Amino acid sequence: MARFSFFPGKEKKNGQEAACRLDQGLQHQREREQFQEVLESFRATRIADRLVVLDIFLAIEEHLTLSELEGLIREKNPELLDREFLKETMEMFCQFGFAQKQTFEAQETLYEHHHLGAHHDHFICTRCGRIQEFVNQELERLQHAIARDFQFHPLQHKMEIYGLCSSCMAQRESSLPLSYAANGERVRIVRILGGREAQSRLADLGLVVGECLEVISNHPSGPFIVASKGTRLAINAGVAQKILVAHSCRHAEEP
Repeated sequence: MARFSFFPGKEKKNGQEAACRLDQGLQHQREREQFQEVLESFRATRIADRLVVLDIFLAIEEHLTLSELEGLIREKNPELLDREFLKETMEMFCQFGFAQKQTFEAQETLYEHHHLGAHHDHFICTRCGRIQEFVNQELERLQHAIARDFQFHPLQHKMEIYGLCSSCMAQRESSLPLSYAANGERVRIVRILGGREAQSRLADLGLVVGECLEVISNHPSGPFIVASKGTRLAINAGVAQKILVAHSCRHAEEP
């Protein structure tokens, strides 16, 4: 996004933001009315209470866990604080097409708005858990083209890209022990601590300064596995601490 020192169109920008908020408010009102109609057609119980939960949910433009929803309810409408009721209501949101349930690796189930006719994908930071939505029409067209080539008719899809967000990358040291690298991360060896004998043993495995590695498995309960030149290597925790690495960005490989 471009940034400018002067804003000659500030009034126009403010007008656009106000219009966006108005459109969003109208959309939420329509969704509320539709949800009420659906609940009434199914003769659901506690319709008024469920509409209050919907209002709170629609006012949050981000992914929300059931625990986070409980926190909002506790703050705004503590009389509705009933986990089973809230869970049932969120399931109804999903069933009737007003919300979508997302389950990302190693995270609590999340709920997000389901805006009709809209689709987005996700970046998920494996360190801080931040979820970032993105839309790329070129990617959407490519997916449909690939499906057409295979004579496949897609109905729905989702893309989840796991990695490290810019904030987490900015907080990292320029080099760190291999044991701190994340699963799936590609790193480059910049230094090996220890004497000549230890360095010689690692060199026999191809682990030398300048070598690029991919972290396959970094889990406290299991062996540390890396891939080097198409070969998987198991490294004990002590050795992984002595190998200092720097992140090797995959973007640099693109033409």
